[in-house]
Amino acid sequence: MAAAFALDPHQSWLPLEAAAAQESDARKAGLLTEVRNHMEAEIHGRLDDLMATLTAEPVYHFWGRGDATLLSGAEAVRGFYSAMFASGGEQFEVVIDRVIASSDHVVTEGQVRIVHRGADVLAAGVSEVAGEAVTENSLYVSNAQLVTVWPADEDGKLIGEDIYFGEDPLTKLVPIDKAQLPPYFRL
Repeated sequence: MAAAFALDPHQSWLPLEAAAAQESDARKAGLLTEVRNHMEAEIHGRLDDLMATLTAEPVYHFWGRGDATLLSGAEAVRGFYSAMFASGGEQFEVVIDRVIASSDHVVTEGQVRIVHRGADVLAAGVSEVAGEAVTENSLYVSNAQLVTVWPADEDGKLIGEDIYFGEDPLTKLVPIDKAQLPPYFRL
């Protein structure tokens, strides 16, 4: 049985907008806006806009899902996002609980909510969720704790992301129905 659920990826950057609007320090407000613009471009799948928020040689680290993953350089980061967008992987929601800004970093903390297709869950080695067998056509949502550190250069461009997952999202799956997804959602 599907859980009560609402997903609205387009709400993800609103806490950053609010923090930027309240920030009196121009440098911090600019960094908050750059992170906001990055998140919106990512969730809308706009690769060139997303890359415009980054330095020429961005560096990404992904922590907490087994071995750390490193992406280094514009080509690697562009390839990562291109693959993400091609698979519909940009369709997630970040529920931000906390935003911290300094003159050279922004930190966001909250939960990331991701919709997973049954076929992808099976391919990841998960065959049962909530006591039910996973089928290729089933849908699930995960809700995992997420902290992201967004370092910036002297020009206010993002150097990359240091992403810390509190747990593997596939360990917290809940069945959902397609009718619970926003009308623009692609599967």
